[in-house]
Amino acid sequence: MVGKEVAMTSSKEKSMRFATPDVSYDLDPQAVAEYILMLDSRREDPDVTQLKLHKLLYLAQANYLASTGRRLMDSDVEAFRHGPVIDAIRSTCKPYDRDIIVNRHKPSKKTTLPPDAADFLNRIWEMYQDNSASYLRNLTHRQDPWRDNYVEGESHTLIPDADMADYFSQKVPVTQRVFHPNVIVVDQDFLDSLDDDLVVDQTLEALA
Repeated sequence: MVGKEVAMTSSKEKSMRFATPDVSYDLDPQAVAEYILMLDSRREDPDVTQLKLHKLLYLAQANYLASTGRRLMDSDVEAFRHGPVIDAIRSTCKPYDRDIIVNRHKPSKKTTLPPDAADFLNRIWEMYQDNSASYLRNLTHRQDPWRDNYVEGESHTLIPDADMADYFSQKVPVTQRVFHPNVIVVDQDFLDSLDDDLVVDQTLEALA
């Protein structure tokens, strides 16, 4: 049996993997950014600036790493003064400054992203779309991956993948995380009350 993962969660954010989830990974960062911009363009009042875009993409990368063990995008994430930045699209986004990007750039209505990645990004968008750029900036400033790696007065400080994966899998409450569509979340406390062998057998049967 392949293609699914069961994440068993509790207040301590424990997890158990019965199988490696079937996921897309190392996708083109520009294609991922375009998909987010396409979603923003559908809104009555788009608001994604380069600051908000970088934060959305960071949250996508971090949640994906925690959920699948793989990078969503083939790009490093770096710690800048105003939060995490996706290195691969930084030069592309910089000319937009504080402008709403879709007011100056019309994103494609078609996507080259695999369905599982698009589904995951829809979930990211659903969770964070209504948050302002400044809110997301402040959110990322409170999180360990940026706080532990940012150096005052410096840019381009790498935020390691392991820091993002560990923080989001161990310290972020499950209700505030975004999971890959091939990951099934099961409550650990409920499973603790059941027969372990029966739980594993029935879970594997359900996922087959």
